[in-house]
Amino acid sequence: MYTILYISGDSDIKTTPPQVQDNMVFIIGIAFLVALTVTFFALPLFIQSAMRKGIVGNDVNKTNRPKVANLGGIILYFGFAFAILASILALTFGNKEFPLFTALLAGLCSISIVAIIGLYDDTFRISTGLKIILPALGALPLIAITAGDTALSLPLIGAMDFGVFYTFLLIPLGLTGAANAVNMIAGYNGLEAGIGAICSAVLLVIAYSAGATASAVILAAMLGACLAFLKYNWYPAKVFPADIGTLIIGATIAVAVILGNMEKYGIILLLPAFYELLATLYYGLKKVRRRAACHNPGIHADGSIRPPPGAEKYTLGYYILSKKPMREPALVATVLSLFTISGALALAVYWLKI
Repeated sequence: MYTILYISGDSDIKTTPPQVQDNMVFIIGIAFLVALTVTFFALPLFIQSAMRKGIVGNDVNKTNRPKVANLGGIILYFGFAFAILASILALTFGNKEFPLFTALLAGLCSISIVAIIGLYDDTFRISTGLKIILPALGALPLIAITAGDTALSLPLIGAMDFGVFYTFLLIPLGLTGAANAVNMIAGYNGLEAGIGAICSAVLLVIAYSAGATASAVILAAMLGACLAFLKYNWYPAKVFPADIGTLIIGATIAVAVILGNMEKYGIILLLPAFYELLATLYYGLKKVRRRAACHNPGIHADGSIRPPPGAEKYTLGYYILSKKPMREPALVATVLSLFTISGALALAVYWLKI
């Protein structure tokens, strides 16, 4: 198997040679700043153009259902992609670690494939079943370079070597699972970009501590893009990410944990999204159409939201609202706090070597 990065330090995580680690802070900084800058300054122009050309969506969680610029995930993607390319350019003037270039380019290719799938869905509306499966195609560049380590370290279980099943089964499953996890839990101002920022920040700390440069660069780029996106996506949102945005946020998390062999931390981070997965499977088997209910919440005069009758368990957001109706910013803060707790747990598992 072609090895992208050799193992050193923490035996669970793929790390890079010492000469590259010397420039790690510089490269991570470039990735973060380029993504932040491109996304921050390009979004206002995109919002104006989208509103002028009618590329909009209705904000269903507000009484007047205002029209908001849609497909903002395109700018999120470009900010991220420019950051990765800028990082590679910076690396070419330093240590020419071609295996590291390979990892970064393969990661960018994977996320680009998912971005195309998301944009196609936003434009032509593919079926739910197909949308769940298609992001697995984004795994092809990672499979081509046999990314990751086939031996996974699982919490409370230990190391297990999955051999070729890791490359040809677990990588596609992990990528489509993470992409759809963020997509399924989306739907409120600031939630998707907030999840992306929290997950990227936590995994960046782990990747940097372990010297996993490829993963750290990818996570820094996504963190910068998500933070800039939050400026315009926070309540009241001026732009929506659409499926292209939600899918690439999840895909980026998957790509980073695969390249860095950080799968167990990624799973822990996305624990709140498992509710959405289980709900999707359960109601899918019962042939329940949840889309209409999810787009028609009850809204009180004070702006607090409640789920429609019978839909109290359709989504994590609706389950929380069924216990206590609240306004959208409070709901988003509640869900993000759950991801923050999961992030703290992932860090504890890493530092305690559980």
